[in-house]
Amino acid sequence: MKKFVVCLLFLCVMGVVAQNPIKVRLLKKDKADWSNFVGVDRFDSRYYIKNAALEKNRDGNIQSYSNLQLGKIDQVHVFNALKIAVLHKNFNSVVLLDNRMAEISILNFNNSIPYRLITEVTYANESTLWLFNALTLQLELFDYKAQKTKLNTLPFKNEVLALQSDYNNVYALTGLSFYHYNYTGSLISEMNHDGFDDFKLGSGFIVFKKENSLYYKKNDNKKIQILKIPKKTIKQFFVMNQTLYIYDGELLYYYQLLNI
Repeated sequence: MKKFVVCLLFLCVMGVVAQNPIKVRLLKKDKADWSNFVGVDRFDSRYYIKNAALEKNRDGNIQSYSNLQLGKIDQVHVFNALKIAVLHKNFNSVVLLDNRMAEISILNFNNSIPYRLITEVTYANESTLWLFNALTLQLELFDYKAQKTKLNTLPFKNEVLALQSDYNNVYALTGLSFYHYNYTGSLISEMNHDGFDDFKLGSGFIVFKKENSLYYKKNDNKKIQILKIPKKTIKQFFVMNQTLYIYDGELLYYYQLLNI
């Protein structure tokens, strides 16, 4: 009987998702030959990785960043186009770039005391970053000018898969749960999930990825709806305002989100 109830509840939840999809409208698509698509800033500049370099393309004007000593670029956060955060995992370092893709600062956490192993980073505010320390399984609000941690969250049960923030909030995705903290590091909410592997923040909503499907959730409720997108490989995706960007390895698709 208990198994039957669990299965019935599961089917009901899946039924709500299936019956209320979020529709999209294709705005355009551009051919692109990139290793990875990073995102788009508020000035409509596109960021991507090509030939081991991070490039910024605004109306055909291309600026690039690479650091031969630090090597492979693992993560890039363009929420603040004036202070772009780049993570080089192999050298446990974060580089901050200005809007001309010039280095502002290089943070080498191999030299930090106590030692930190940084696997996720995102912007917080003028002089701070949110870091995930894989050794302690904690988020740290790190002041890179003062070179000190201002606060720590309680440890997670497992590693963070993805980390995103705006000026007032930080969101962390693990293999089982999705966490929302405010700027003081207080936990606002925790939501269990079944298999999400990435997410991006929109304007008042969140888009989650599970394998090759995308899901929509408003910030102020727990209802999750599937995005009705033509089948394609989702290599990377990004959200800016009401526009969803999907890169399949050959084309960058621009979609407008409807009925949201």
